[in-house]
Amino acid sequence: MPYKRLIPHCRDTQLLLSQAQDCRLSPLTRARVRVHLWTCEACTTFSRQLDVLRLAMQKLGRD
Repeated sequence: MPYKRLIPHCRDTQLLLSQAQDCRLSPLTRARVRVHLWTCEACTTFSRQLDVLRLAMQKLGRD
């Protein structure tokens, strides 16, 4: 089915989430990642873990 190509696989989504920590993703790519996160609990957990790590690193930088 053609719609499946619009939704990235887990490996691609995790790479994109990591890249999003350093640079802004295009609107289409952000939308594709959001759609994947709606359907994948593992990648949603990975995304939350990245957020926690980012916040921890920011706090370390302030001390």
